[in-house]
Amino acid sequence: MATMILDTVLERPARPFTAEAAGVYTIHAVRNDQAIVTHRIIPDVAVAQARTLKAAGWRVRISTAAGRQYAPSEFDQLLSFDLI
Repeated sequence: MATMILDTVLERPARPFTAEAAGVYTIHAVRNDQAIVTHRIIPDVAVAQARTLKAAGWRVRISTAAGRQYAPSEFDQLLSFDLI
């Protein structure tokens, strides 16, 4: 049996689409003498990767193309949905 999904069931983004949301997110991670820099275009993916690195002992931050930097305590501000 097929399941039908109605628009009213889908969750809506918690924040409006902005120019920043369409940009590139850069994850900066530092541990001991190592540094990692990666780029993501989806903020939710950038937050997931940054949180994984932080859990592994890296010091992380996320920056946007506009120059705004987010510390781990601010990562929730980047998420598109409330439940991620």
